[in-house]
Amino acid sequence: MKNSLRTLFIPVFALMLTSLSACDNAADTSKNALLTTGAKIGSGAMQGSLDEFTKAIKLDPKSAKAYAGRGALKYAMGDSKGAIADLSKAIELDPKSVTAYSGRGSAKFATGDVAGGTADFINVARLALFSSSDGESGEGAKDSGGDSGKESGKEQESGK
Repeated sequence: MKNSLRTLFIPVFALMLTSLSACDNAADTSKNALLTTGAKIGSGAMQGSLDEFTKAIKLDPKSAKAYAGRGALKYAMGDSKGAIADLSKAIELDPKSVTAYSGRGSAKFATGDVAGGTADFINVARLALFSSSDGESGEGAKDSGGDSGKESGKEQESGK
């Protein structure tokens, strides 16, 4: 009796394992198809966004935010050199843009320019330290030269 149960159990167990394995393979195939589709949609969306930033730059060539956005997107797409060019233009247009310095620093590190990336992150720290919480680019800072406390101290002494 034990042998007949064992003889019956082994093929049934093997069949169960095979069907589970087939389910796992189907699930893996489904996951892979989903990931592939998502990647295609994502890359298409990124390209569409890149086109929109390019249009925005054509409409307003002095928009630091448009250059910074396009530069960040180029970096995300793997174009570090293109990102550096756009982010440098954003910094030229808005020298207090923390976003542009941060993005350019990351892109410089990605290209192996450790000194340049470090210098950009030092600028990020300087801008963050001397800017107010009013705006992203530090527009609320009275002076980014390091003596911003002097003027407020004079105002307090004179009673203003």
